[in-house]
Amino acid sequence: MSLFYTETPSGERRRWTLKEFVQGRPIGHPSHVMFVHFPVALYIGALGLDIVSRIGHFPSAPLAATWLILGAFAGSLFAVPTGLVDWWGMKPGSRARKVANKHLLLQLTTAGIFVVNEIVRWSHRNDPRAHALWIVLGAIGVITLTLGQYFGGVLVYRIGFRVYGDRPTKPAKAPPVGEEDR
Repeated sequence: MSLFYTETPSGERRRWTLKEFVQGRPIGHPSHVMFVHFPVALYIGALGLDIVSRIGHFPSAPLAATWLILGAFAGSLFAVPTGLVDWWGMKPGSRARKVANKHLLLQLTTAGIFVVNEIVRWSHRNDPRAHALWIVLGAIGVITLTLGQYFGGVLVYRIGFRVYGDRPTKPAKAPPVGEEDR
């Protein structure tokens, strides 16, 4: 197995398909999870810089936040296609697809909120203090982002979607209170 070729069960060597490549199969683990960290961190960082510009003296924070949002959009250019390839491979109507639909809807909502935030702030990006509307939009965006990430976590940690090797088992029922040590 290499970056461009794999071996079939019968021992034949073949090129990875585009779908397999996008999914991260040549590197041995899903690629979507590698890319989502960038937009997540940059959206949260933009909100943090906007808040810092209001409570402290950091006049370049709103401009930096504006660029962080653009960076999040750029990071999404990798996270979105890799997630969509995984989504298309899910069985319609399955539990995984239903959870993924929630994840997808919340992430699209987040992106939409930050697109509006970027449009609203662009002409004032050099102001020394973030406008209250930017902070409100950023906070709403981070809340929807967090909810969307929760559903992404459900896909991996509860359902075991795209987890190689042993799949997680269902959580054991907790023992009744007071019977933990028996």
